[in-house]
Amino acid sequence: MAETILVTGATGTVGSEAVNQLSDVKSDIKIKAAVHSVENAKKIQNFQRVEPVQIDYDTQKGLQEAFKNVDKLFLLTHPSFKTVEHESTLVNEAKKSGIKHIVKQSIMRADLDADVEAMRLHKQAEKLIEDSEIPYTFLRPNEFMQGFINFQGTTIKSNNAFYIPAEDAKVSFVDARDIAAVAVKALMNGDNHYNKTYVITGPEALSYHQAAEILSNAAEKKIDYVNISEEETREALKETGMNDWLINTILDLYTLYRKGHASEVSAAVENVTGRKATTFVEFAEDHADAFR
Repeated sequence: MAETILVTGATGTVGSEAVNQLSDVKSDIKIKAAVHSVENAKKIQNFQRVEPVQIDYDTQKGLQEAFKNVDKLFLLTHPSFKTVEHESTLVNEAKKSGIKHIVKQSIMRADLDADVEAMRLHKQAEKLIEDSEIPYTFLRPNEFMQGFINFQGTTIKSNNAFYIPAEDAKVSFVDARDIAAVAVKALMNGDNHYNKTYVITGPEALSYHQAAEILSNAAEKKIDYVNISEEETREALKETGMNDWLINTILDLYTLYRKGHASEVSAAVENVTGRKATTFVEFAEDHADAFR
């Protein structure tokens, strides 16, 4: 009988890529892609063997139906102060449904004593999964390369610059496609990845100045990195409508970056997938149009 995998956060940066890669696997697996709205389901309607299911984490509407006949869970929720509450809901339903394996996207440096609240929340959520006694795999990625498209892309296109309070920090940016690839390997070959934690990074740590130079070469135009203050960052993020919790989280992360805590490089992508992690040059060339 074909296995069924439920992917939560299925229309996000990593979730949509996980659905895409799972749908390409030469197997008869079935994929349930959890979305918050029917409108979001349109983003994944062209993937093979994918059934959109709607879940509301707060009201738990659609939860039981989404987990029906599911064997494995890719657990990914939107950044929120409700991370533990939402993931507890999903883990409890997973236990009731007899889920065999949970692959959870966490965050690099997840720890109960971390300076960044998001890291503390993810560690609490990891602990819930450990206590459930369901076999798990925790993925702890560093900053996504795709952030340069999703968050800096607008000013790169309009001003030929991006604005971040990171000073000369170096970050081992990771391609979201690589995170998804590790997730898919873990989901498809669970026995080899049970109860393991993978820190997922790119192959090198780069400064934002170096990233700007690489983006410039790919887009064939001069792109500058402008270091700005935390106050300027807060005001800019507020103008986008971002909530205070997420703004504070982002600022806390940049503080951590400036202290040198985002420069760790791991070999997890190569160790799990058998291929080298995507370089920032490769990412920039693949997405050059997003920066022109």
